[in-house]
Amino acid sequence: MNTLIQGLEKFLVTEVAADLGRKTLALDENLLDQRIIDSLGILRLVSYIEQVHGIKIGDEEIVPENFQDLNRISQFVEQKLMQYR
Repeated sequence: MNTLIQGLEKFLVTEVAADLGRKTLALDENLLDQRIIDSLGILRLVSYIEQVHGIKIGDEEIVPENFQDLNRISQFVEQKLMQYR
Protein backbone atom coordinates (compact mmCIF):
# COMPACT_ATOMS: atom_id res chain seq x y z
CA MET A 1 0.00 0.00 0.00
CA ASN A 2 1.50 3.35 -1.00
CA THR A 3 1.82 6.35 1.29
CA LEU A 4 -1.04 8.23 -0.42
CA ILE A 5 -3.48 5.40 0.30
CA GLN A 6 -2.12 4.97 3.82
CA GLY A 7 -2.70 8.66 4.56
CA LEU A 8 -6.22 8.56 3.13
CA GLU A 9 -7.07 5.42 5.09
CA LYS A 10 -5.68 6.82 8.33
CA PHE A 11 -7.68 10.03 7.91
CA LEU A 12 -10.88 8.15 7.13
CA VAL A 13 -10.66 5.70 10.05
CA THR A 14 -9.53 8.27 12.61
CA GLU A 15 -11.37 11.42 11.56
CA VAL A 16 -14.36 10.55 9.39
CA ALA A 17 -15.45 7.12 10.61
CA ALA A 18 -13.92 7.07 14.09
CA ASP A 19 -17.23 6.15 15.68
CA LEU A 20 -17.35 2.92 13.65
CA GLY A 21 -14.28 1.54 15.40
CA ARG A 22 -12.60 0.50 12.17
CA LYS A 23 -8.84 0.09 12.08
CA THR A 24 -8.46 -0.59 8.34
CA LEU A 25 -10.37 -0.36 5.09
CA ALA A 26 -10.14 -2.63 2.07
CA LEU A 27 -8.89 -0.89 -1.06
CA ASP A 28 -12.05 -1.73 -3.00
CA GLU A 29 -14.53 -1.48 -0.10
CA ASN A 30 -17.44 0.72 -1.13
CA LEU A 31 -17.23 3.51 1.43
CA LEU A 32 -20.57 4.98 0.42
CA ASP A 33 -22.61 1.77 0.39
CA GLN A 34 -21.05 0.68 3.68
CA ARG A 35 -21.89 4.09 5.17
CA ILE A 36 -18.29 4.63 6.20
CA ILE A 37 -18.41 8.04 4.55
CA ASP A 38 -21.36 10.34 3.91
CA SER A 39 -21.70 13.75 2.26
CA LEU A 40 -20.22 15.57 5.27
CA GLY A 41 -17.40 13.04 5.37
CA ILE A 42 -16.67 13.66 1.70
CA LEU A 43 -16.40 17.39 2.37
CA ARG A 44 -14.02 16.73 5.27
CA LEU A 45 -11.99 14.40 3.06
CA VAL A 46 -11.84 17.00 0.28
CA SER A 47 -10.59 19.60 2.76
CA TYR A 48 -7.94 17.16 4.03
CA ILE A 49 -6.78 16.31 0.50
CA GLU A 50 -6.57 19.98 -0.48
CA GLN A 51 -4.57 20.88 2.63
CA VAL A 52 -2.18 17.93 2.61
CA HIS A 53 -1.54 17.80 -1.12
CA GLY A 54 -1.87 21.47 -2.03
CA ILE A 55 -4.46 20.94 -4.72
CA LYS A 56 -7.89 22.42 -5.39
CA ILE A 57 -10.87 20.15 -5.97
CA GLY A 58 -13.71 21.79 -7.90
CA ASP A 59 -17.34 21.39 -6.91
CA GLU A 60 -18.00 19.53 -10.15
CA GLU A 61 -15.41 16.91 -9.14
CA ILE A 62 -17.13 16.10 -5.85
CA VAL A 63 -19.14 13.19 -7.19
CA PRO A 64 -19.66 9.69 -5.75
CA GLU A 65 -17.53 8.09 -8.47
CA ASN A 66 -14.41 9.88 -7.22
CA PHE A 67 -14.95 8.93 -3.56
CA GLN A 68 -16.39 5.43 -3.74
CA ASP A 69 -13.37 3.48 -2.42
CA LEU A 70 -9.72 3.97 -1.50
CA ASN A 71 -8.53 2.93 -4.95
CA ARG A 72 -10.72 5.50 -6.71
CA ILE A 73 -9.89 8.26 -4.23
CA SER A 74 -6.20 7.56 -4.67
CA GLN A 75 -6.47 7.55 -8.48
CA PHE A 76 -8.42 10.81 -8.38
CA VAL A 77 -5.82 12.49 -6.14
CA GLU A 78 -2.95 11.21 -8.28
CA GLN A 79 -4.61 12.64 -11.41
CA LYS A 80 -5.07 15.99 -9.67
CA LEU A 81 -1.45 16.00 -8.53
CA MET A 82 -0.28 15.43 -12.11
CA GLN A 83 -2.28 18.50 -13.19
CA TYR A 84 -0.40 20.59 -10.63
CA ARG A 85 3.07 19.49 -11.74
